[in-house]
Amino acid sequence: MVMMMEWSHWRKTAKKVSPYVYIVLAQVIAATYAVMSKLVFTGGTDPVVFNVYQFIAASLFMGPLAFFFERKSRPPLTLSITCWIFFQALLGATLFQTLFSESLSYISSTAQSAIINLFPAFTYVLSVILRQERAELNRVRGVGKLLGTAVSVTGALTLIFWKNGSVRATVVSSLGSVNIGYAIATLGVLSLSTWLVLQGPVMTRYPAELSIVAMMYMFATLQTAAIAAFTSREPSKWKLNFDLELINILFGGILNSGIGIYIFSWCAGKKGPLFTAVFAPLNLLLTAVMEIAIVGDKLSVGSLVGSVMIVGGLYLFLWSKSKEETTQDMEDKDLVIPFLMENP
Repeated sequence: MVMMMEWSHWRKTAKKVSPYVYIVLAQVIAATYAVMSKLVFTGGTDPVVFNVYQFIAASLFMGPLAFFFERKSRPPLTLSITCWIFFQALLGATLFQTLFSESLSYISSTAQSAIINLFPAFTYVLSVILRQERAELNRVRGVGKLLGTAVSVTGALTLIFWKNGSVRATVVSSLGSVNIGYAIATLGVLSLSTWLVLQGPVMTRYPAELSIVAMMYMFATLQTAAIAAFTSREPSKWKLNFDLELINILFGGILNSGIGIYIFSWCAGKKGPLFTAVFAPLNLLLTAVMEIAIVGDKLSVGSLVGSVMIVGGLYLFLWSKSKEETTQDMEDKDLVIPFLMENP
């Protein structure tokens, strides 16, 4: 009896912490992919063609998983759901990846890294507008979520711009770039935020996460290939090198696009889109750690201050989120108990 109670308690605890473990794992995958991609794209690889190959790898990996694990539980696929998944593929894969790749023609990777950290802010606003999150600015937990998101984003920007004790030089250098690059990158982040906010409702209507991700990348492959047909017509751009480029395509397709996006979708369905988005600055922190460990970059004061702010902001958000969930559970219990007493 005691062992059964302990097992039940362990399962309940594991279920409670699993979203946190999975989302951190997804950020570790994304950070590793970011470091590898820097090495690949400096070698002259065409980003749009790279995305086509990456999406093919994601489709070939996720397709069989969806077939075998969801063949009995997968609901019938309607035209409406198919259109939604096509639209989600356009937002979360094709537009985001294409716009971000194109923005590098106008701005530096440092400036691009700063813009990606608008992801939690955009997601917060969209979640409140679409009523997936409650602002509750008149309560401590609501203010905590807002402040936690803001501090984490500010920490990410600090980590980027404050290098070797010089803030002004880095900022001025970035701001001297063409404004169209910032606009393109910002549209890419907005596209990704919209995808994340809509992914939860799509999964509610069609509860087959693996199938959604698999179909999403099948559509993304076709969409990106259509773009590449106009932007990358030279046969030399389609040549696949069997070196780090191939490794990164497989890593990006299987782990980052396949498993990573599946985790993002699953967490968005379980904990809400803002929970998933607020971990984005952690990606930058992990990337900085990997660059120090692997590439040999030096630890700067800005990296240290920014890292502390990212972790502090993330903790404040998660604390506020836990308070919100506790209150929601108590409200649900208050509704259920009187109902049971009235209907024995």
